[in-house]
Amino acid sequence: MSQKVFYCVLCIFLSLALIMPAGAKPLEEGVIKGHVLSLRDALAMGMQRNLDLQAVKMDIPINTENVVVFESEFDPVFDASVSSFGEEIPTASKVFDEDVDRYTWTGADVGISKKFMFGLESRLAFETNRSRSNSTLYGLRPQYRDVLVLDLTQPLLRDFGMDPNTADLRVSENQIRQAAYGYMQQAQNIGKDVEVAYYDLGNALAILRYRNKSRVLALELVKGNQKKFDAGIVPITEVQEAQTALASRDEQIVFAMQQVEILSNRLKDLLEIRPGDPLYGELFITDPVIGINQTFPDLEKALAIALKNRPDLQQERLEVANQEIQIEYYSNQKLPRIDLGASLGLNGLSGHGNTSSPYEGGYFDAISGMGKGDGHEWSVGLQLSYPIGNRAAHARYRRASQEKRQTIYRLKRLEGSIETKVENAMVTIRRSMERVTISERFEKLTAITLEQEMERLKKGLSDTFYILNFQNALIEAHIRKATALFDFNKGLADLYLAMGTNLERYRIVAEINGKEINHDK
Repeated sequence: MSQKVFYCVLCIFLSLALIMPAGAKPLEEGVIKGHVLSLRDALAMGMQRNLDLQAVKMDIPINTENVVVFESEFDPVFDASVSSFGEEIPTASKVFDEDVDRYTWTGADVGISKKFMFGLESRLAFETNRSRSNSTLYGLRPQYRDVLVLDLTQPLLRDFGMDPNTADLRVSENQIRQAAYGYMQQAQNIGKDVEVAYYDLGNALAILRYRNKSRVLALELVKGNQKKFDAGIVPITEVQEAQTALASRDEQIVFAMQQVEILSNRLKDLLEIRPGDPLYGELFITDPVIGINQTFPDLEKALAIALKNRPDLQQERLEVANQEIQIEYYSNQKLPRIDLGASLGLNGLSGHGNTSSPYEGGYFDAISGMGKGDGHEWSVGLQLSYPIGNRAAHARYRRASQEKRQTIYRLKRLEGSIETKVENAMVTIRRSMERVTISERFEKLTAITLEQEMERLKKGLSDTFYILNFQNALIEAHIRKATALFDFNKGLADLYLAMGTNLERYRIVAEINGKEINHDK
């Protein structure tokens, strides 16, 4: 070979080496450096840090406050009032000492009201007043009067009993449970997203390793062809073809690294790893993927678990229960209102100006007389009211009935959707297992074929074109096997999410204020 041709070939080789990406060089040893993150640690981190999950978690204390609001309707209510009144009216009546009717009054009222869950409304009040008049009809000037009154009102039809009076409270209590199930559902969704992102990153890392292995094979072929060319055994085209393949595989490494970095960032986003976090600048490295020799429930058992455990199903079932409470309430509101009212009071009187009166005395003598029962009052009666036609109550009842049917349709649709998700997850799992088995056989065959072709190459019976094709076939077999294996694990993630047990699978529980949320509470 002439010196000119040799320098030409050398220049081509150096130029191709220079365009190799800088990031590919450390991968020649097959080592990818970064922070090793286990799947369970990633899931736990997601449960602790994901902001979408934390936002949904706030629905629980929000709905808890709603319960307090409705419970407070049955809290005692204190009320008080003070007022004063006075008048002077010209008069010609002999009843008055002067030519004017002069009257002043000052009073106060203090009471406690309470509504009971069965509908009774009560008020216990103490009323006191001081009055003064210049009329001779008033034997006591001033006059003190104290009254202790108990007022009761009990609905007999509309709003009678515990059910209509606690409807909002029972709905709000169910909404706390719905919020807890919503939090659990969001936690499971976040867990599944983290798990899938973890597997996608693991698959990308596996592809990167195989692309690096592909480059090593191409580089060995370049070196081998170069030696043969230097010895005058093969033409320059054999060297150039191997160098071209090496450059192509360098490009594949760059793209594979791009996918690794993107998927690592996706996982960081789910784990809320932001600038300033020690892990922000790290490249995540996943643990080795688990093989297909894993146990999982069959279709029938998986469906039974899903229909029992899924938090979103529990939410919809509670919504049906809420609609039933509303229907029961609006059914009661269609009735006429008949209220039984009763009142019982004790009163006392005292004053000055008439020494012959048995009620002569100071202010506290009126209170003492009230306690002795000097005077009393009582009343009892019924009150009826009914809107003619009562259209609003009937419309609300019909609306609640239609909303219940609407919720039941959603519940049935959700059950069907969950069944489909379980079945599709099973399809993914089984087909991925088949793909793994087939790809393993394909992988062995391509490895044997490449080895045989390399022996032929040593004997001069093959060339670079065939070797590169068989190398590509082997690398693609590796990648297809890895992808099928990761798809199998993603299928399991879909299955356990559809069953509502994907966090339990990794011994992770959803907690609120240190208390575990389970499917029965």
